[in-house]
Amino acid sequence: MSDKKKKQEKESEKLSEQQEMERMMLISKADDVVGEQLSIDIDGSIQTEDELKKFALGDIDDPERKYDVYYKGIGKLLKKHLPEGKEYKKARDYIFEEKNTYLTRGHRIDERGIRGADSRMGFIEDAEKILEIVTTWIINKGSMVDLYTTLRDLNVHMGYGKPDHE
Repeated sequence: MSDKKKKQEKESEKLSEQQEMERMMLISKADDVVGEQLSIDIDGSIQTEDELKKFALGDIDDPERKYDVYYKGIGKLLKKHLPEGKEYKKARDYIFEEKNTYLTRGHRIDERGIRGADSRMGFIEDAEKILEIVTTWIINKGSMVDLYTTLRDLNVHMGYGKPDHE
């Protein structure tokens, strides 16, 4: 082999090694910050959040929390703040239907009285959204009409449709 060819091979090899090093550095940089994000807490101090852990553990089912939100939150507040008596039963049923439709992600009661899903076993995020709506309704001293239309509009917005009685 001539000196020129050897020199070219060495330069080519050096270039390949350099390109490989650049690729490795680029790939290793991508691994540096995976799943972490800077955030500022209430006190104003900066901290990192492990987004992967938050993502992975965020939707884990917590039966106790679900029970508390459904029965001690939503159920208790509605029972206390909706009017009692036979004359208001149908209005209460309309509100409960909209609440349960949202909690079951669109399952409405059919003509046989079967929903096909259990609102108590729905997603915790949905139950917390209903709890937020109910507490806002109570704080604002809303009427039954306000609560019903808010829940119905939410169901329509989510694509669950309007109730059969409309």
